[in-house]
Amino acid sequence: MAEVGLDEVTKVYTGDIQAVDRLNLRVRDEEFIVLVGSSGCGKSTTLRMVAGLEQVTAGTIRIGGRIVNDVPPKDRDVAMVFQDYTPYPHMTVFQNMAFGLRLRRIDKREIDRRVLAAAAMLNIGELLERKPKDLSGGQRQRMAVGRAIVREPACFLFDEPLSSLDVRLRVETRAQIKRLQHRLKTTTIYVTHDQEEAMTLGNRVGVMDRGVLHQCAPPQEIYDRPVNRFVAEFIGVPPMNFVEGRLVSAGSELVFEGRGIRVRLERFQASAVAKHVGTQVVFGIRPESVVLRQADPLGQQDQGLVGKIDFVERLGAMMDVYLNTSLDGQVVARVRAEPLKESATLTLYLDMTKAHFFAPGAHGDNLILPGC
Repeated sequence: MAEVGLDEVTKVYTGDIQAVDRLNLRVRDEEFIVLVGSSGCGKSTTLRMVAGLEQVTAGTIRIGGRIVNDVPPKDRDVAMVFQDYTPYPHMTVFQNMAFGLRLRRIDKREIDRRVLAAAAMLNIGELLERKPKDLSGGQRQRMAVGRAIVREPACFLFDEPLSSLDVRLRVETRAQIKRLQHRLKTTTIYVTHDQEEAMTLGNRVGVMDRGVLHQCAPPQEIYDRPVNRFVAEFIGVPPMNFVEGRLVSAGSELVFEGRGIRVRLERFQASAVAKHVGTQVVFGIRPESVVLRQADPLGQQDQGLVGKIDFVERLGAMMDVYLNTSLDGQVVARVRAEPLKESATLTLYLDMTKAHFFAPGAHGDNLILPGC
């Protein structure tokens, strides 16, 4: 087990294609960190640089305090689980899991001990004599995890290991990986494009875009306090609602005015964004902070919007309601499931205590946070 550190790590491919841009990250001993982002954001490249499968263009990578930039992959004391694990088809599950240990000339009794222990942890003890062709997708992936476990490395690296599984198997295997990490307490870096996977697995979540790590924090902090508009939009399903407008003074209060909307800021928000009065900003609010009502409650008329239902996505106990309003674009509300008449007109009320204000631009800073 060991701390992993990346200092100003950069990767540039031929043709000045910058995959990773001056990335700084500390993964503490025994910590489980998930890097999440869309395809091409640099998360897998980062993982491969830690593993030694990609050369670092600039910066330093340390594992257990040792600089490993020029250390071969086999000597870095890491174990990597890939998205598509290809087992040796002629070998049994036991033989596949033990293969790397045999190459290292580990004692046979020790190999048996490690393989049997890993198989028990993964609930595949009864599969050890089977061939890969006789396994389901989930069982093959557990075999791949087992092959990594038996090495007893300082750090586990997971590169989208569940993306080829169906939804049910993903959920089951995800829970198993989390339990294993708790039990083994091995430093882990896990890469995925699935934000739900990231939020449920990681002690901390790092959100990447275009080679830049924008925020790395506990999952709830990422959700409640996104550092910029990109993180706010990427994390959360459905995405946050955004409206462009301006902050203006209204007596002793501060108001956001945009096309079809005029809402008062809470006192703590007004204090945080006071220096941006008179400038263009972007108002953001998550779908679960939009409340739907048939009629206006007294005294809240200026905080409400009128919307006409476009369509509804039912999700069991909850539903996502897409409404056309006077704003640019649709507004999405996530509410408890109830009968709703298609094309009905409703009043939308916004929980302003949960509202965010961002600087203009795709990566505009969250103006509510200190220092912005």
